[in-house]
Amino acid sequence: NAGPPCNTGYIAGFVDLEVSNRSDLYDVFVNLADSEITIAPLAKEAMTMGKLHKEVGQLIVQSAEDPEKSDSQVIQDISIKTKEIFTNLAPFSEVSDDGEKRVLNYEALKQRRFPPATENFLYHLAAAEQMLKI
Repeated sequence: NAGPPCNTGYIAGFVDLEVSNRSDLYDVFVNLADSEITIAPLAKEAMTMGKLHKEVGQLIVQSAEDPEKSDSQVIQDISIKTKEIFTNLAPFSEVSDDGEKRVLNYEALKQRRFPPATENFLYHLAAAEQMLKI
């Protein structure tokens, strides 16, 4: 189906802060220790911030700044927010032709007329979750 081209992605954790200087290794770099989120120059257009992005960013920063939260609790907060975002994607997915998984119905997503940044974010989320029809 038609849709913006994209690749699947991954999330990686690093303990070496030098990774922050290697923007070729990431699109988004979340530094929990300093409560900073950095977007790599090559990803700026694809990562245009919309309301949904800002909500996620605020959650990460607020959770990381809470002195009573451990790193695992911060990760849990992010996990819960991720599940909430998936509920936004659910109405635009359908069972694949082989009946084995859910795939994005891109036309249904477009008809919802989200702001461009939100639509782009949800599309790329579906891509990262291997929900695109090939």
